[in-house]
Amino acid sequence: MFNAGFDSEAIREVPSEAQEQAAKISLDIEQEELREAQSLSKKITSLNADYQKELRLIIGDRNLERYYEFRAPLREKINDLEVKATPTVKGQAEIEEAQSQAVGKSQQFLNEIGFDMVRATSMREGYNARLDEVVSQARGKLEEPNYLILPEVMSMEELKATPWVILDPAYPADSFAYSSNRSDEPDNPVFWRYLNRSSGQLGSYTRNRVSGADDSDYAYVRYQTAMRFWYRIPDTGLTEVFMRLQAIDTAYSGSFNDEWGWSDARCEQMCSAYLRVITPGPGAIRYGTILNYVRTGTSANWANQITAPGNERWANLFSTSSYNAGTWLLLEVGTEDWNYFRSNDVSIVSTMNMNWFLKQIYVRSTAA
Repeated sequence: MFNAGFDSEAIREVPSEAQEQAAKISLDIEQEELREAQSLSKKITSLNADYQKELRLIIGDRNLERYYEFRAPLREKINDLEVKATPTVKGQAEIEEAQSQAVGKSQQFLNEIGFDMVRATSMREGYNARLDEVVSQARGKLEEPNYLILPEVMSMEELKATPWVILDPAYPADSFAYSSNRSDEPDNPVFWRYLNRSSGQLGSYTRNRVSGADDSDYAYVRYQTAMRFWYRIPDTGLTEVFMRLQAIDTAYSGSFNDEWGWSDARCEQMCSAYLRVITPGPGAIRYGTILNYVRTGTSANWANQITAPGNERWANLFSTSSYNAGTWLLLEVGTEDWNYFRSNDVSIVSTMNMNWFLKQIYVRSTAA
């Protein structure tokens, strides 16, 4: 995690004790997020190991070795084609033909060795359910209301007339945090951020890819970008925030290609607005869903955008705790992007480009 320093004017009135507490809690958050990422990787590794043991019980050690030996040259052929084939309709057709042949040959081989498909499918479904639950728990979302577009009955003038503190770029400080991991076969995840407190730009680009997938591959990227500011709550209550987001580019896309026949895959592409109170701690987050796209299967192509460039999305979020009047709060307001897949012998590409302007932030106490 990285947090840009505050301008001296922005913290001139903030007590030194509150600033020190904010620095400590920020470090605690960074360390906790690192522990959570490591814990997720260990849990997935453990689930994969258990899955391989169950698979060996079904197919037998010798047949499993024959299975891997049989598919190795087929996978290598597909991988070579994906590297060498010309990026044309003909080149893509060659890749798809090789994949189709591999699926047919694999089904024939599995039938020859007496593979119990019904039992194996049931086992695989149980593994997928456990893996999805582990990943869901790791994301740890606390309430995800849908995004909203400001209702026509509430004009900007009416919103401004209520007792809000209104912030525009340039914001006092920015911050970001990310984590990523993968199994052996996928490429290293590709990602970068958009973050400029002067203009209010925030968001991230993320891309996960696997070709020649194994039977238990995964990859993910989780990226947060945000603006930070101090707010002295005038009345006891929750902290309420409106985020005014303007789309620069909100494209998301992906593809599934079956490589083997006995296959399955899942891809999650998610973008959420969020509010976190850094201090006073413990830094709990409230989310608002902007994008929640989930795809499963073995063959698919998709490309879409949340909204056209220039269009706006508003998120209305509340703190997870109430605070006494006069308390200094360090607020973090931004977006979190989640790009994840799991694959059983399916080639996957999953790309997200979540790029926004945070045009304005409205903040007040709910007691106002």
